[in-house]
Amino acid sequence: MPPTPTQPEWTLSAKDTHGSFGQLLVGCHIIENSTSTGYQFTQPNTSNVLANSPGTSLPTAPFTFTPAFDYNGLTGVTITMETPVASDKNWKGTWSCTGSPPMKDVPPPQGAQSGDFTAQAGSGMDEDEAASSAKA
Repeated sequence: MPPTPTQPEWTLSAKDTHGSFGQLLVGCHIIENSTSTGYQFTQPNTSNVLANSPGTSLPTAPFTFTPAFDYNGLTGVTITMETPVASDKNWKGTWSCTGSPPMKDVPPPQGAQSGDFTAQAGSGMDEDEAASSAKA
């Protein structure tokens, strides 16, 4: 039996995620949905979808995931992607949020934040990491 093809996937890495609170998004993924009609922005566990690309087909131009979401202490997170790329290429985007968690030794509120990122092609995990996360 031939191997099952994997969905295209990009991963936010610590090295390529910028902005004061961008590190709170590290490990999140962008995946093509199971029907190949859109992209999903997910938590590190790709079963936990945070937002979807708009429309009913894969975008061919820059887009913003909807809806805005709360994640890891960030509120009102918006993810905007540049024009989609081939699944073996890195994909650039920006993030912003309307609220952020207080930083240690800095009085709240922190307020809105933003930054950019390059999502690395692939899951961002080696085979051992992928196997152990699949067990979790």
